[in-house]
Amino acid sequence: MKFLVKVRVNRMMLMEFGSKLQGGELDRSCIRGEAYCVKGDPTVGYSIWEVESREQFEEKFSPWRRYYSDVEMIEVVSPTEAVALILAGH
Repeated sequence: MKFLVKVRVNRMMLMEFGSKLQGGELDRSCIRGEAYCVKGDPTVGYSIWEVESREQFEEKFSPWRRYYSDVEMIEVVSPTEAVALILAGH
C-alpha cells in the first residue's frame, strides 16, 4: 500500500522535530523518495509512504504524529496500476 501523506508541521515542535530528523531518530524506511514542502506555506509537506497495511502505516507513522498539527492521507497507486483500474471500469 502507498499513501500520499500531507502534513502541517507544528511550529511549536519545529526545533525538536529537526533535531530528531538530523539525529536519525525517526524511522524513514517507509518513505519513498524525498518529502516536499509547499513554497507558499513551508509548514505544509507531502511524502509517499509505502507499507504492507494500514496498521503498519499507523505503527510506523505514530512517532512522527507529535510533530504535526494536521495530517491527511490518501491511498495512491502507480500510473500502471491506475491504468489497470481505469480499464477495469473504475
